[in-house]
Amino acid sequence: MKIGFVTDSTAYLPESMRAEFDIEVVPVQVVIDGKAYDEVSEISANVVTQALKHGKKVTTSRPSSAEFISAYERLLTRGYEQIVSVHLSSELSGTYESALLAVAKSELPVRVIDSRTIALAMGFPLVGGARLARTGSSIDDVEDYIRSRCERSAIIFYVESLEFLKRGGRITAIQSRIGTALSLKPLLNLVDGQIVSRELVRNSQKALARLVEIASAVGAEPCEIAIMHVEASASAHELANQISEKLKGVEVSVVPAGAVVGAHLGPGALALVISPLGSTD
Repeated sequence: MKIGFVTDSTAYLPESMRAEFDIEVVPVQVVIDGKAYDEVSEISANVVTQALKHGKKVTTSRPSSAEFISAYERLLTRGYEQIVSVHLSSELSGTYESALLAVAKSELPVRVIDSRTIALAMGFPLVGGARLARTGSSIDDVEDYIRSRCERSAIIFYVESLEFLKRGGRITAIQSRIGTALSLKPLLNLVDGQIVSRELVRNSQKALARLVEIASAVGAEPCEIAIMHVEASASAHELANQISEKLKGVEVSVVPAGAVVGAHLGPGALALVISPLGSTD
């Protein structure tokens, strides 16, 4: 049976990937001073970071179940018979819940996956699943592949300040004050779907060096690797080049994060994504 794919905008898939695999993307919204904007078409990370710098209230909002139903129905009208819908961690957003509600309301043939991660740490597994589906694999095998690869994928964040994560409720005020008081730069990662502190480093240069060390530890294991950034293109490319040199020419993608991640991480943030390939890749 022909399998179609849906994700939300926080996967940050490059347009070429979305088009190649005909992936439907449901937008998460960013809300600035009470006004909601569609992440896909109405707002950029730059607009969000400027709003944050000017002290405006910035939050995010999940898509409605109706938006998911529309996305699923579009795929069905294009000839897909089953759908896999992959979304950012339910610990960070209600997006997964909205997708489940859409399936419950519509009784459409959809498998909904809580990736327990975000950005390309779910985007790479999703695209791998789409490739697997094209070989004629069953929806059970595709779902198992995506879940397994999401679980094995890692995303490590470097942020200039913990202030924006605190504002968004993603960390506690106490956690934010500790980092600020010690004048340290935090590295964060996702554990069981939640953002937690991985380690603290003394300055931004040491933080970038540490990300290179983490990526270099991958060794010979086949992986997809990317650097994502919030208004930090130069640093992202520098980091990608250093990692590529350490891994003897392994391609490291550089992908800008969108408005939703920008709202929570703030300007200058970087994220290292490491997604080990499966045995079927």
